[in-house]
Amino acid sequence: MAELAFTQAFLRRSFEVEKVASTTELELLDRTLARIVQNPYLPERFPTFYDPQHPTFLIRADPFLIEFAVDEEADRITFVSLFYRR
Repeated sequence: MAELAFTQAFLRRSFEVEKVASTTELELLDRTLARIVQNPYLPERFPTFYDPQHPTFLIRADPFLIEFAVDEEADRITFVSLFYRR
């Protein structure tokens, strides 16, 4: 299994979301993060095109949008940003 990393922005946002999201939404977030860890090459992911040298990807699990990066050489998945729509 890949090593996991989280940016400060992702952690900060996840703490904020925990305070306002419903239990069902938080369970969906947990399942989606687990799916990404199991297979970061999910067919529904799409590239962000922010930095071609360090590509990141987005996955939507409404009401969440999760940005993550995959480093194959280091076998690491980094969760970059978390967006939540109320």
